Parts: sequence; structure tokens; C-alpha cells
Amino acid sequence: MKNCKSLILGTFAATVSFASAANILVSASDTSEIEAFLAANYSDANVTAAGNFSDFSAAATQDALNGVDLVIIGRSLSSSDYGSGRADGYNGLNIPVLNFTSYTARNAGNRMGWHTGSATNNKSVAGNETTITPAGSAVLGIPAGAYDFFDTNAGGDFNGLGTGTASVGGGNVLATIGGDILAAYWETGAAPGDPASAGVDTFPAPRLLLNLDDDPRPTGEFTAQTAAGLALTIDVIADFGGLTTATIPEPSSALLGLTGLGLLCFRRRK
Repeated sequence: MKNCKSLILGTFAATVSFASAANILVSASDTSEIEAFLAANYSDANVTAAGNFSDFSAAATQDALNGVDLVIIGRSLSSSDYGSGRADGYNGLNIPVLNFTSYTARNAGNRMGWHTGSATNNKSVAGNETTITPAGSAVLGIPAGAYDFFDTNAGGDFNGLGTGTASVGGGNVLATIGGDILAAYWETGAAPGDPASAGVDTFPAPRLLLNLDDDPRPTGEFTAQTAAGLALTIDVIADFGGLTTATIPEPSSALLGLTGLGLLCFRRRK
């Protein structure tokens, strides 16, 4: 009998060609939180290098990319480092790329061009602030609707979303906050929002934009999420990157509502 995840149309697993991504390049000014997150939540995550590899053509970046299965562009960085076309080479990689911030994914300043428009902030995270779109429902395996994925006690308003009027090209917006882009996904062969800025007409492998809040600073990339939001983030990254979750904890009371909606369909890895 097929498991529930295999029945979801348009899942990441259908577009990621490798069985398990172990070698991960994390590019950011401060990679410590992401490294700790990967180590704590995945049994096969191996960070091959940690640093700011914004200049794709640099020799250090090319050396760091050797043998890499998944690229993660972090949240703690100066987005101008990824402007002027310096990071466009990542768009042509034939491996999945996960971007944690619209500050680098946008096309403004000739950044990576995944979507048009700029980044936004000051979106309230009170209550059920996150809206899963119909496209997000198909990919994430939970019903479209409003959810509480960010913790008002961890910081103020959300900082770093993609503008709500942006084009994502051939991709799909998976989730929004206040109408702005929280998450978007491009399957293999999908066009970016601004091909001229991106430097490619289509992506040769999947791309995922998963905006993370960074309040409170200087930490907060994952601590600003509720238990339900963090659990979903862990599963989305595992599914996108072909990673194996380290443990399958008993669902807490904060997750019980999502359990019945299909969140645990993601937890197919042991």
C-alpha cells in the first residue's frame, strides 16, 4: 500500500533525482545556527564548508562546491554580497538550492532573480499568520488555510519576506504572510521570476525559497518558529534535500492539530 506522501501530487521527492543529500554547502556570514540545526535534526547532513561563498566564480567557492549535493544560502548575511550577478552561478547548478531569504532571492540590485520585486518586513506574526496556498497544499501535504507557524514571544514582526506583487515565473508560491511570499518552489525546468537577473532561462534542478524570520537578532533563524512551524520546516527541508530526519519524536500537544491534517505524512524517513 502506498504511503500518504507518495499520493501527493507535485511533491519534492518527484523532482529531486538523488536518493540522499549528505554533503551540504552552507553559504552565509554566520552559518553557526544552520549548522547546529542540520546536526540536530538530520542523521546524514554533512556540512562540507561554512562561510560566505557569495562570489560563485571565486576559487574558494568552486573548491567548496566539490562533491556537494545541496546548497543552502543562509539568513545571516549581507544581501549586497549576492548582488551584481556575483551569485548567479548557483542558479545553473544541477543540484537543489535552498534559499532562506528573499533579500538574496529577489532581482533588485541584480541579485539571484528567483522572484521580482523587493523584500518586505513588518508583517504581523500574531495568531494564524501563515496562509498555505492551494499550490502549497499539494506540495506540503496539509490543507490550504491559515496556521500559526511563528512565535510572537520570540520577536516582533516578520522581517525579510518577498513582496506580494512579485512574479515567481514558473514557480509556485507555497505560503504567504500578510500577502507577502513566505515560501516558493520551482521544480526542475521551471523559469525564475526574472531570467535576465538570474542568468538562466530555467532551473536545471529544484529551487526552494523558505524565508526565515531573524527576530530576535542576532539569533532567531529557527527560534522564531512555533513548535508546529519548526516541525514543518524540518520535514520540508528533509524532503527537498533528500535528508533523513534524525528522530521521529512523539507529537507534542502543539502538533496534534496538524497531525490529523497530514503533517506526519512527511515523516517517512527513519
